[in-house]
Amino acid sequence: MKVYKKIMNAVAAVEKIILIVTMLLILVLTVGNVFSRKVIHRSWSFTEELVVAVFVLITLLAAALAAREGELVSLTLFTDRLPEKLKKPSVILITVLSIAFTAILFKYGMDKVITQLENGKRTFVLNWPEWIFWSFVPIGAGCMILHFVEYCLDFCLGDKEEKR
Repeated sequence: MKVYKKIMNAVAAVEKIILIVTMLLILVLTVGNVFSRKVIHRSWSFTEELVVAVFVLITLLAAALAAREGELVSLTLFTDRLPEKLKKPSVILITVLSIAFTAILFKYGMDKVITQLENGKRTFVLNWPEWIFWSFVPIGAGCMILHFVEYCLDFCLGDKEEKR
């Protein structure tokens, strides 16, 4: 279990680095585009493509990190009122349902990536292969699945309770 935890900590660290870099990228592109439009009177047309695609990645990775702490699906109004012996089964059920939804997201994301690869479709402005941007969906979904499993294991084995 310790090896698994070290691997998951490394995955989370990489996700956090990606989030920092992509947030800075969005900040620079958005502010730069506003500055360019207002001062130079020329718009950076490529920024919209990049910002939208990177925002998808940011959303999914941030959701994965929230799932790691059990904060993504934390509608606890019902589960907090359950007796102690029903809390573990409810966390397991929530985890199974969350993984099922995320697996569907992963599958359809991969289908879209494969379709884009086969078609060779490219973006309008940057003329980059669209599969690059669509790959953010299965990457984020895969990270979410890993963190749902991690949280469930931590909760069921008592690791989260020790931290509190």
